[in-house]
Amino acid sequence: MSRTRIVQGVVALSVASFVTGTTILIAESSTAAPNHVAAAPSPVTTATTAAPVESTTSTSAAPDTTTTAPAPTTTTAPAPTTTTTAAPAPTTTTTARRAPAAPTVSGPGTVQLLQLPSGDADDSTREVWVYRPAVADSAVLPVVYFLHGYPGSDRDVDGINLAGLLDQQFLAGAAPFVVAVPNGWSDIKNDTEWADSVDGEVRVESFVASTAIPAVEGANRRDAAHRAIAGFSMGGYGSANLAEHHPDLFGQLVSIAGYYRIDDLSGMGAGSPAWEEAYSPDRHVDALAGTRTLLIVDSQEADPLIQGEGERFAGLQRAQGQNPAFVVAPGDHSWPMVAGQVPAVVAFLNAGW
Repeated sequence: MSRTRIVQGVVALSVASFVTGTTILIAESSTAAPNHVAAAPSPVTTATTAAPVESTTSTSAAPDTTTTAPAPTTTTAPAPTTTTTAAPAPTTTTTARRAPAAPTVSGPGTVQLLQLPSGDADDSTREVWVYRPAVADSAVLPVVYFLHGYPGSDRDVDGINLAGLLDQQFLAGAAPFVVAVPNGWSDIKNDTEWADSVDGEVRVESFVASTAIPAVEGANRRDAAHRAIAGFSMGGYGSANLAEHHPDLFGQLVSIAGYYRIDDLSGMGAGSPAWEEAYSPDRHVDALAGTRTLLIVDSQEADPLIQGEGERFAGLQRAQGQNPAFVVAPGDHSWPMVAGQVPAVVAFLNAGW
């Protein structure tokens, strides 16, 4: 089992265009981050109509009648001229309605570290890395909860300078959003699978859904339309589970090099059939019917646990009538590969907010 590749550094970015139901192969990475230009506002359309003016004149006159008798001549005066003019129709102006524009960032974002109670049996705390763009916070500023792989922590994203990559996208015109990365590690059971253990000692899913979300969002709680769940490797597995378990919380799912079946190295489920049923995302694909989904696989995947999993899960979704976006990314199972897909992920999420 080789979910151990954690590679530091920043790589060049690549961009994917998303068309519903289309498989997109990214053959190579570009050498520079693309500029994303915000869509121009819809033009104002003015339509003016006026009915033409019609003039109608009717004149009638009885002819002069003169008899040969000496009777007096009788003449009927012509009828007065009658003119009817149609009143012009009022001017009608129609203005196309426009969706509110996304806020424009005023500069680089900021990173804060939250220390929150884990809910685990050892009464430990659990950290959440939070990137906030340089815009005012509100209930319509989206939030993405990103789950790391195993072994790892929330600080893995510092190795690829995720904050800087997001700054590049948002300063170039992409619609900004908050990114929160919880630490999914536990000293009780290291390989948490982003789950709640069957014995109740480790509660990572509950931490994300019930502790991290309120702490990150505060008074500006988001609805599912302004919240997404994403993840890499074990985090890809965890994000699929959480999206299925909580469709009321997450409207979009992004799984990068994930797997979609049980891989319980630390005994989180202890062989419980009920636990395994609950934490097998490939058995509950129907729960994603209302969730926009992006599946990313790397072209050089070497881990047997993960090889072919993205394609398999996409097939299960399509069999349910769903239409996941699917990307084959250049590179191997590593954080630099994830870094290269940041523009594609931002573009996908922006299309769904």
